Amino acid sequence: MKDTIEKDKMNQYENKRDDAPRRRRRKKKGSPFKLFLLSYAGMWLVLTIVLCSVLWKNLSAYQNSYNEAEAAGRPELAMDEVMGLFEQDNIKQLIAENEPEILSRFESLEDYEQFYYDFIKGKSLSYVKNDQLYNDARPVYDIYADNMLLAMVSLKAKGEKDSFGFNKWEIRDIAISENYYEYHDVYLKVMDDMTVYINGIEVGEPEYVRGGVIENSITDMAYELTGVSFGYKVYYACDMIKEPVISVKDAGGNDVTDKYVVDENGLMNYETTASEEFTASVYERVKEFCETYVRHIYRKASVDAVAGMMEDGSQAEKLLYNAQSTLAWAWVPDNVEILDEAYDDFFYYDENYFSCRSTMHIRKSDENTVEDEEFVCRWLFKLVNGTWQVTYFVLE
Repeated sequence: MKDTIEKDKMNQYENKRDDAPRRRRRKKKGSPFKLFLLSYAGMWLVLTIVLCSVLWKNLSAYQNSYNEAEAAGRPELAMDEVMGLFEQDNIKQLIAENEPEILSRFESLEDYEQFYYDFIKGKSLSYVKNDQLYNDARPVYDIYADNMLLAMVSLKAKGEKDSFGFNKWEIRDIAISENYYEYHDVYLKVMDDMTVYINGIEVGEPEYVRGGVIENSITDMAYELTGVSFGYKVYYACDMIKEPVISVKDAGGNDVTDKYVVDENGLMNYETTASEEFTASVYERVKEFCETYVRHIYRKASVDAVAGMMEDGSQAEKLLYNAQSTLAWAWVPDNVEILDEAYDDFFYYDENYFSCRSTMHIRKSDENTVEDEEFVCRWLFKLVNGTWQVTYFVLE
């Protein structure tokens, strides 16, 4: 019964709910303050994005400018330009601007310019840091032509910096290497009446070493007979970086440049006074006499054949006959051969006297023995009745 009453009450309550009018739900409107905050935040977000974008672009541009300035401030860039100065088309001007010390008065700046022009021809140019001297305040580089040190270049700041504080560089100093000079010298002896030129410039007092008179037994005898003596001068010129061009003229202006013999220490000896024409005119007579004299020593020519080419009653004739007793005891080879012979030191005293020197290499042999000998002698000739005769001689 109690359960039935409860159910009836519940049914009455449900029916009441159904009969009541339903209420419409109201949508809540957004708060104006909340909308303001959202708009404000959005505006700042957009502004921040824009500012960051602009700032990034500016920072990127700044970094690029900084990198470019830093690269432009590297001394290697200056060295790339400096290297152009050492190219063959520009090297002569560079040498001229560096004013090298010219050691010889027989050379000029043009000779030094040409030396370096020829030196770098065909070579590859490069540069490296000089580890010992390089520092940030003064960069120093070595320049090479192939593997040969050509120069040393030091740089300096230009005196003004760019907006980032980087220096621009310029040349402070260029030192050209002089290690590759091959110095040449000229050392010669000429007669007083000769004139010497080196590279077209006359040799004179600055190159004078000493002077004197040619003296030996032949010249002493000739002086007694003619009163003529021969003075000479010795010259020395050095420190030329190219092979010098030498020219020697005799008293008549004739070129005797090639008429010399080389003595000790490389001395070019022009000790002669006879002209080329005169030497040529008496050469065969000298040769005939000397060959006859040598052959008579070994009994291959008679003493009379030799005496016939000497002045009668002269010192030469006396010396010839005095030597015969000694020659009588000498070995007489079966064969006598003149291997080579030379005639030089022709001195012309006057129209009646001249002297010269003979040098002959002789081979003597028989079936048991072979010997080589050098025979050197100075001869004084005199013109007798139109024929040149020996009047005096000295064995050397």
